[in-house]
This record gives sequence, structure tokens and C-alpha cells, in this order.
Amino acid sequence: MLLRTTNAILLLFVLFSAVVSGSALPSDLRLIQMVPPESQVIAGMLSPTLEGQPSAFLLITASNSLDLEDFYAVTGADASRLIHQVVFVGGPGSIGKLSEHSLLLNGHFDRSTIFRFAESGNASTETYRGESILVVPPLTRERGRFKQLRWLAILKSDIAIFGTPMSVQRELDRQIANSGPDPLLMERLSRLGRHDETWCLLPAPSASGIIESALETLDPKLGAIAREGRSMQYGIHFGSHVEITASSNNAAPKISNFENDRSTANSAPAHSFLAGSHGGEDDRTIAVVKISRRHYDQCLAEFSKSSLTISVAHPH
Repeated sequence: MLLRTTNAILLLFVLFSAVVSGSALPSDLRLIQMVPPESQVIAGMLSPTLEGQPSAFLLITASNSLDLEDFYAVTGADASRLIHQVVFVGGPGSIGKLSEHSLLLNGHFDRSTIFRFAESGNASTETYRGESILVVPPLTRERGRFKQLRWLAILKSDIAIFGTPMSVQRELDRQIANSGPDPLLMERLSRLGRHDETWCLLPAPSASGIIESALETLDPKLGAIAREGRSMQYGIHFGSHVEITASSNNAAPKISNFENDRSTANSAPAHSFLAGSHGGEDDRTIAVVKISRRHYDQCLAEFSKSSLTISVAHPH
């Protein structure tokens, strides 16, 4: 069951082996450079490389989860579809802190097949800055709980963007302008492990304690890091053990201004995910923990039975 709010953080365990290609790629900077600097929650996942690899552990928003589910549905007619990497983005908008949301994906996507199939239903097409856009209304199965239009853009058959119109516009604007990746975003990503298949950049500790409790279940050191910093990031590498690299950002936050929406910028919370520091090691706390696959699987099973679990996404 999904939370009925766009502002909630949720646990999402994604079994990806049936929908992605079989080889992981390095982080695609073409996706990272499109991430707007004002984003608050960002997560990424590469395709698995090993048979029996554990499910990916992500902390994202309910809307991000629904975007992933609906992207599968909207692109389901494309028999050639391959997904190498997904980046989830959540940011503030005019109706809430995390009301803007999107997916950035690389792989292979047949735009003509996808658009033709979607247009046979309720979707329509329009153009934004020379790019063809598929306008997707809420799917029939979700109209009682989700009322947002979303846009789908496919760039040169190997990059897809799917999310709220404002999010897609911002990301396309950055792609068209050939904007470089945000330096603070790159600095935070540099703190992750070199071979992480899953990673999350998160804001300050939540009042509900969901993030802290989930990470503490995996290892107490992770929960401690989540509680002490103004924001944090973690990455996971799946090998003979599950290795998790986590670090906190303890310096005073620096809030980026919105380029296109000053009223939204003024409502940005003080825990914008880019709050961080360019300082030395005294500005951060870092932990690298290794846990057994058995413990990792037990934790995911525990999450699935608790009130913390909101969604479990399965292969399509």
C-alpha cells in the first residue's frame, strides 16, 4: 500500500532483475547533470550484476514509487526496453515540500512505440523547447488517490524523464543548456563507495524517525549518523557481504535559490538536501559497515512486517 501524501519518506525494496539489463554501468553524468540544485531527496540505483543479488534498499517518496510503477505501465508496449540506471528526484513545489518528483533513466527506449501505444489510450503529445512530450493523465487504477498529470520525454532513445511537468521542464532546461552537475551534489556523491549499486542523499533527520530507525536496524552506526547530521548520504555495494558507506553533513545549510520560481524558493525548508560543507573531515562523520546477506535479508523481512513499510515494488 502507498502513502497518500507526496511529502512522506518511505522504504522501497526494488527487485529489478526482470526489468533491467544484466550489467551495471558507472553513474551516468548525463542523468546527474539534469538534477535541479533545489532537489531535497535523491536516490539512484544501477542494474544488478549478480544472480541472487539482494533487493535494493532505497529511501524515497511515495510519489517516486508511483512514478516508477507507472513508468513501467506507460512504456510496457516497448519490447526493446532496457533500464541500466534510475535516479529518483524529489523537490519542493507550489503545493508542498516534495510535491515535485521525477525519474531519470538511462538504457534503451523506443519512443515511437511508447508514444503510439500511450496515445491509443488517454495520453496526448505536445512540444517543449523542441522536444516531444507525452502528457500522461492519472492512470485509471489510481485516479482516486493521485490526480497529477505527468510528462514523459525520451531523448535520443537512451534517456527517459518521467514526472511532474515542472520537474521535467527543469530537467530538460538543464539538459538543453548542457548544465554541468551541481558541485555540491557531486561533492556529496564523492563520499559514497566507488562500487555502490544503490545510493540515497537525504535531508535532515525526520520528526517521525523513520529514516533513523530503518538505518539503525541495519547497523547502529548508521542510525547514529542519520541522527547527528544536518543531512546525510549512504550507498550500498552488494558483494560477499552487503557493504554500506554512510556519512553525515554537519555544517550549516546553504540553500540554493530557484531560478524559475521565487515564491517556491522562499518556502524551501532549511534542510534542503544540498545543505553541506566543503570543509574537512571535522565537518562530517563517516562509517563503513559490512553486514551479512542473511542479516540484510532479515532486516528487509522485518521492514516488510512493520508499519514502516509502505511499498514493495516487484519486477514487471
